[in-house]
Amino acid sequence: MDVPDGWTTDTVHANDIDLQYHRTGDGPSLVVAHGFYENARCRIPLIEDLAASFDVVAYDARGHGGSDGPDWGYGIDDRVADLVGLVEALELDDPVLVGHSAGGSTVAWTAARHPQLPSAVVLEDPDAWRGEPDMSPEEMAEFVRERVAGLAEQSVEEIAAEHDELSDERARRVAVANSECDPNIAGFAAAGFEQTPEAFPDIEAPTLVLKRDTDPEERAADLEIADALPDGRLVHVPGAGHHVFWDAHDAAWAELRAFLYRVED
Repeated sequence: MDVPDGWTTDTVHANDIDLQYHRTGDGPSLVVAHGFYENARCRIPLIEDLAASFDVVAYDARGHGGSDGPDWGYGIDDRVADLVGLVEALELDDPVLVGHSAGGSTVAWTAARHPQLPSAVVLEDPDAWRGEPDMSPEEMAEFVRERVAGLAEQSVEEIAAEHDELSDERARRVAVANSECDPNIAGFAAAGFEQTPEAFPDIEAPTLVLKRDTDPEERAADLEIADALPDGRLVHVPGAGHHVFWDAHDAAWAELRAFLYRVED
């Protein structure tokens, strides 16, 4: 699937692999990290909004999109090294880091382990938020391998038809991203999950967490977790599910725009 006019596409060599990235806009640096089974192109509407004020770099995580899918390195240590390597290779100064789901976990741990790297952090419903997964790492890895194998046997149209809750354009973006996944992404699950909030006490940069809508009890628990952020704010976006910007773009964008205005002022 093509990227919009005005975008550039290239690769960098980071952490011993090639990472594909797309770039657009002008201004301070901002890096976007997508979620599992997806790629950078799944974030096109958000990226285009951000590109009005930022030099946006959106990269494909290892095993996704146009990036290498080696048979090693899917734990949090290598995912952090990938992101840091990308920032260093492109010589990005004090970038804002924005991550969704698995990308949110990568961004959070990057900010915690390299506190001087980001100027600000935005986490869109990051994964590994609370509690243990229902399956063991081995069971989860096998589930992912089976899913990727099944996707390889389907056409883009067939995959898109399974996402009838999305618009045709978004369903096709997701379908294309699904079809590009390397089976080695099962390594994400096999490596186990570092709980994302464990990174919070070490994140020094201003941080915005945009969470899915939920009931009052869950909201209270989420807010208590976010209290560990030294300079953070958590917002439950009304009407949003896991894909906050897909489900409630206007409300989420208003929160993000106000946050970025504050940290970039």
